[in-house]
Amino acid sequence: MKKITHQTSSFSLIEVIVFTSMLSIVLVAAVGYTVRLVFTMTHNRHKLVATHYVDEVKEWLNGERETDWDQFQGFASVGGQTYCVNNQLNLNSTLSTLSTGTCNFDGVVGNDPLIYQRQIIMTKNLAANPTRIIALIRVSWRDEGVLYVEQIETIYSVWE
Repeated sequence: MKKITHQTSSFSLIEVIVFTSMLSIVLVAAVGYTVRLVFTMTHNRHKLVATHYVDEVKEWLNGERETDWDQFQGFASVGGQTYCVNNQLNLNSTLSTLSTGTCNFDGVVGNDPLIYQRQIIMTKNLAANPTRIIALIRVSWRDEGVLYVEQIETIYSVWE
């Protein structure tokens, strides 16, 4: 009788462990990249919304200035008067309806996500130019414990 031998090749235990380790490293790197990508996309979306909020307040403030300049000037102070704008702006909104002082990071009412703080700081310098108002429009929010700010400073003066 003739003995038939089959030669089979297989992987050693060390080769299996090395392959599994390399595959695990690649998968962990892919998951880490995906998490970072999602965070970046979320941050960019929040920044885009904040920029929209800044523009919205600026356009609304332009309308307030054009409606009544004397009253508009009265809402600014030498040290800077802060107004909280965490509510929806509409045609009935005026500076007199806004609350003064800083506001919380509880967002703009009715718009998700509720993470934004929207403020106007109106300053005037009576000595340098009594008819000039500086308005700083600031939208702040927190992402992963980091404070981000989108703002614009606008100088208003009486129409000549």
